Amino acid sequence: MFRRILAHRAVTGWAHNAALTRRHTPNPPIPSFSRPISSRQRQRGQSNSSDKTKKDIANVEDPFSAPTYNIPEKPVTFVEGASYSIVILAGLGIAAAAGYAVFKELIFQPKEYKIYNKALKRIQDDGQVRVRIGSPITGYGQESRNRAARQRIPHRVWTDEDGVEHIEVNFYIRGPNGHGKVFGEMFKGPTDNEWKFTYLIVDIRAPSPAQMILESYIPSYNANK
Repeated sequence: MFRRILAHRAVTGWAHNAALTRRHTPNPPIPSFSRPISSRQRQRGQSNSSDKTKKDIANVEDPFSAPTYNIPEKPVTFVEGASYSIVILAGLGIAAAAGYAVFKELIFQPKEYKIYNKALKRIQDDGQVRVRIGSPITGYGQESRNRAARQRIPHRVWTDEDGVEHIEVNFYIRGPNGHGKVFGEMFKGPTDNEWKFTYLIVDIRAPSPAQMILESYIPSYNANK
């Protein structure tokens, strides 16, 4: 009986000491590896939020870099379309007129220029004229510094009583040693339609005055009258 009482007291005292030990013993420290785990989770969250923000910014369209084909075009009214057509037609008309003028100048040479070229070629081939004013010999329409005036050949076109066309021209010639003036006339033959000289006179004015008749022709169709 006495042993049971001692055993009971020993067990009770041990239980009481264990309770006091638990009460006064501090809580065990939290393992240190929990902080790195939470830090990594925080970094992952920040990285995910940053990536999401970049994606959101990338998805936002810049109104200034939008393609120009998205800009709606202003509809063209009937009046505007008609005015554009008139301007285009006017430009085409001017271009056609200029092209025709060049084509006519190159292909359909005016008659007075044909006569001028024939007369100048005849003078350039004449030895007497070359001796007096030298060679090469050039011709021009008027004594002027104006290019257009120099290229314009004074002329007269007329038709006689027989229906034969005549063209008179006068122009200036110049060589290294002198100059002069030319008077010429040609007619178109009624049978062969070829231009022939009626007369061609060269009036040398420098270095010494002289007059030379290079061509003098009486048309055969007028011989019996």
